[in-house]
Amino acid sequence: MESKFDRCVVVNNTLLFFILLLTSIPSLTAAKADEDLGYLFKMSLEELLKVQVTGSTLTPKELRMVPSSVTVFSHKEIRNLGLDTLDELMNMVPGFQSYRSSTTPLHNPYSSRGRRIGSPAAEILIMVDGIRLAEPRNSGSALVVPKYPLIQIERVEFIRGPGSAVYGSNAMMGVINVTTRSGVDEVNIGYGSFTRRKAHLLTTQQLGDVTVDLLAGIDMDEGDDYRVLDTFSSKRIATNDPRDIASVDIKLHRKDTRLNLQYYGYKAKNFYELSGISNGFNERSGRLTTISIKQALDWQTVSSSVWVSYSRSRVATSAQLTAPDALAVNSSPSSNDALFASAAWDNYSETRLLWHNDWTTKLQSSLQFGVELRHIDAPETIAQNNFDMGDLANGTIPIRYYGSLLASTPVQAASKRDITGLYGQYQHQLFDNTQLTLGLRYDDFTTIGSHLSPRFGWVQALNDHHSLKLLYGEAFRAPSESELNLVNNPVYLGNTELEPETVQTSELIWMGQWSDTGLSLGYFESRYKNAITVVDRDEYRISENVGQGPSKGFELEFIHQLNEHWMLRSSYTDFIELPALSFREADQLASLMVNYQLENWNANLVAAYHSDRDMPALDSNGKRITVTDYWLLFGKLQYTFNYQWRATIQMKNLTDKDYLAPPTSSTIIEGIPNRGYEILAGFIWQF
Repeated sequence: MESKFDRCVVVNNTLLFFILLLTSIPSLTAAKADEDLGYLFKMSLEELLKVQVTGSTLTPKELRMVPSSVTVFSHKEIRNLGLDTLDELMNMVPGFQSYRSSTTPLHNPYSSRGRRIGSPAAEILIMVDGIRLAEPRNSGSALVVPKYPLIQIERVEFIRGPGSAVYGSNAMMGVINVTTRSGVDEVNIGYGSFTRRKAHLLTTQQLGDVTVDLLAGIDMDEGDDYRVLDTFSSKRIATNDPRDIASVDIKLHRKDTRLNLQYYGYKAKNFYELSGISNGFNERSGRLTTISIKQALDWQTVSSSVWVSYSRSRVATSAQLTAPDALAVNSSPSSNDALFASAAWDNYSETRLLWHNDWTTKLQSSLQFGVELRHIDAPETIAQNNFDMGDLANGTIPIRYYGSLLASTPVQAASKRDITGLYGQYQHQLFDNTQLTLGLRYDDFTTIGSHLSPRFGWVQALNDHHSLKLLYGEAFRAPSESELNLVNNPVYLGNTELEPETVQTSELIWMGQWSDTGLSLGYFESRYKNAITVVDRDEYRISENVGQGPSKGFELEFIHQLNEHWMLRSSYTDFIELPALSFREADQLASLMVNYQLENWNANLVAAYHSDRDMPALDSNGKRITVTDYWLLFGKLQYTFNYQWRATIQMKNLTDKDYLAPPTSSTIIEGIPNRGYEILAGFIWQF
């Protein structure tokens, strides 16, 4: 059996090999084929800095003039990184952080500017080709689409700060705006650590006057091995985290009409599920299907579009909730079994109608306005359990014991809600170098209430290289169906008394751009009202509105092109103040990317840093247990044989770092372990 020492030797040799190869590419290239295909890798800094951002105002704006804090990655840059999914990329973005959770075996929930309420990440809205990527039950995407594949992304905009003036609820702390790839014919396959198998197909076909784009992929592995403290005893046990992920995205485009079909599905088992470990029983699966149609219309100086979309989700979980013998005394008939439960939140749906208009009133002015109607249908969910969870949650003694899993306990009450949103945005170029943005949105939720979300943005270009942004925005988030209506649950209960939470954010940003350098430094302050957070009670967890302190901090982003071969990209975040309830979040974040390109070779190294974080559990002195800081290294080496073929070697956690993440529950007294060193070899065929 391979020892830890042997494994470290292999990892360190691999890292040394990678670094030596990075510095010796010039000599290797001397003997390459005559064709110079280096342009396939080249990332022009000018292209990156002048990219058009659309998610902030729903109109294209240059990065230096857009009234938001924005970080943009293009596919040309993404494909060089040793990263696979959107949650991994977030750790290169100022203010964003993502790490593993004890809620499910797979997903890594994320936060913006130190604000996290729990696993769904419902305060950050993800848009994919203009469609909300969110599970209707909890209004977040992290649980139902935990690993969005980067290979499908043409461009992604990470917009920090309030977005409710444009998007309404769930855009409270930021918006991630994804544009998927099109016009591509490519097959990508890979094989690597943990028996990982990966395959993606991207193709564009012309059927008469209809253009069809297909993006489909699978990614599966057998998981890493861990030895952790058993959550139901004082012993250590072995576990693993196998996973299967699939995605399909079909786009049909004909003149002014576009039809989209998006599907995401996954399955993961063992490891932690609802903060407990039960090998062979723990399991989590999910799927989200969305169909949408967009019709563009032009009326003189007004460009309009009408969107209709329908989403349906299913999330199923199986978990052990108690130790054996825990209910023996209080059950009837008496049993020494542990409490096991399975539930499927199925057929949760959201229907959305959006009418958006863009009216150019003058050469220097424009007005965007529209109406959004949404309807969410959340049916009742019945759990299968061997002990009646309703009796346990409600303190009914004796607790009925069924002997086998019986579908008997409602765990979420049926509910529906209608949402009406009206928004308007005025953009005016006051002077040659001054841009003013004013926005206001009104949202009304049945049974919850209404909210106004204003926005103000002043962008001043000082000269050809420097610009200042003064921004203010208010945003809100309505409580989700799961936060309101979970019942009979010994782990997490809903709270029908929840009110919407709000945030007020002020920002000052300086941006500098030169021919070979881009630099951005921003300061923000966010103040919360009626903040929704998860509170630990003696026997369960529940969401409540609480008073929460502000978050304040600095965000730095730096891009520099040394020459035609070398490019650097880095970020740094320092939270000078965080709410006390954000103890799980790192108060310092950093990243560094180094890319080297020469002719047919490309080598990339990424480092990401998280500072110390605290766990909910307390030590013997009554202080929170600390999870230590860490740096993670990722690498990718590519060689282009010809116009069609490219070979890649991708490496994650290059130093085989044993690093931990803070768990969700206070019952876990150790950090959550993460995967060790991974390597993936692959080929890309463009046809």
